[in-house]
Amino acid sequence: RKVFNVVGKRKVFFIISIILILSGPVAMAIHHNVDGTALNYALDFSGGTATTVTFNEDMDIKQIDSEVTPVVEEVTGDKNVQPTKVQGTNQVVIKTRSLNQSEREALQSALVEKFGVDDSTISTESISSTVSSEMRRDAVVAVIVATLCMLAYIWFRFKDVRFASSAVLALLHDVMVVLAFYALSRISVGNTFIACMLTIVGYSINATIVIFDRIRENLKLQTIRTRDDIKALVNQSISSTLVRTINTSLTTFVMVLALFICGVSSLREFALALMVGVIGGAFSSVFLTGPLWYMMKTR
Repeated sequence: RKVFNVVGKRKVFFIISIILILSGPVAMAIHHNVDGTALNYALDFSGGTATTVTFNEDMDIKQIDSEVTPVVEEVTGDKNVQPTKVQGTNQVVIKTRSLNQSEREALQSALVEKFGVDDSTISTESISSTVSSEMRRDAVVAVIVATLCMLAYIWFRFKDVRFASSAVLALLHDVMVVLAFYALSRISVGNTFIACMLTIVGYSINATIVIFDRIRENLKLQTIRTRDDIKALVNQSISSTLVRTINTSLTTFVMVLALFICGVSSLREFALALMVGVIGGAFSSVFLTGPLWYMMKTR
């Protein structure tokens, strides 16, 4: 099997990673100065207005997305509309940014005019921003706790803190890359953001564990005398597991792509960020974890 000199070209991969990571804070700072918000927080994180409407017919979620959502977007000027159907009824809860009284009245008039709903069945309420701040804090805590648990597990499993440290640095890289994608694309940051981050943390560690396990096996089979021996061992371990890593990431990417193509709007945003995470996780597992372990081992 051909052996790729991944460790020898580690500086190139490190530079690419640093650029990807730094693009997130730079984009967040720019958007904060221009728009006032670093990220495009969804209603779950920023608060807003929930409008409950009872339609004359039972509409499915695809019909709501294609017919109702464009009307709401046109009236409110909000491109982050979140409609939710109440099961077993004709009611739909439409979440938008915070609307003042005149905007609420304009939305009610548009719904009555376009869909012939009874004005008395339309009700509005505000979404608390206090709950939103708690959710933001819980999202950060969840990612930190998951990362620390990964650190403890790998340290215990491989009996070497260098394996654990390399894996956690790669996980942080994946999280920061996805965060940069959210900042650059302005995809709404809501509940799916938490799910996406935790999914990436749990998924991207798989290929890393396989590579580290191969490194540990080769350490037992080969005699290590110099730094070049360690470099050759790491390159050999990465190359021997490369096909497995590509196949695993590719099959996962295809399934998430199908979810992006066939899913509703909220699922598309989740799937799009997850595809970026799958690519970033494969990149970090192959090109970052091995070189990071090599640097810690030799220094």
